[in-house]
Amino acid sequence: MSVERLGRVLAAAAIGLGLSLIPISATGTPSAQEILLRVLRANADTPDLASADVLFKLRIKKPLSDPPDCEFSGTMELVGGRQTVKIGRHTAGLVCWAVDRYVLGRLFEASEPLQNFFSRFTFQVLGEKLVGTDHFFLLQGRARNPKNNPTGLNGWVDYDRGLVSEGTVIFTWGSVDSEQRYGRVNGAWVLTYQYLYAPRFDANLEIFYSNFRFAQ
Repeated sequence: MSVERLGRVLAAAAIGLGLSLIPISATGTPSAQEILLRVLRANADTPDLASADVLFKLRIKKPLSDPPDCEFSGTMELVGGRQTVKIGRHTAGLVCWAVDRYVLGRLFEASEPLQNFFSRFTFQVLGEKLVGTDHFFLLQGRARNPKNNPTGLNGWVDYDRGLVSEGTVIFTWGSVDSEQRYGRVNGAWVLTYQYLYAPRFDANLEIFYSNFRFAQ
């Protein structure tokens, strides 16, 4: 497995899956555009983040119950609208050094606005479910240009909060699954946990965010 290739894979998945006042339509199911607007509004309502502590746990051909092959801790910063990560310490070894150098930085390199990313796809609503009192809808996106990567994506959106809880990004060579968890900070929902899994490489990456610091 190429560590640099894995970096590109996980970075693309993180970009695609990591991101409220419209009522549900009379039919009970909102349109795909209404659901996307909820996600965009939730993203816009998040306070300006200056930095946060971040912890990465990488496992290759291991379940989550096993200790990670590599563990990294550091700080994620937002400077001039661009996200960067500075690793303070990591597990010793050549593989972990390579992941630090080629993978982790790519997770925060992209600066494409979420609305621009969504515009590359045509969306439709495939299903819905009720979790407690929250309405979740399954969106499927197909690339407008079939030559683009990713070629498609799908994900469950918490319509009441405008948050993507889980999904899959589809590439020409395979797919990457993801799961996101959120917490309330300063009256807004922020990403606190992200899980990425690439079946082709049988590799998974957990990302934990904490100690959020917001711009003044």
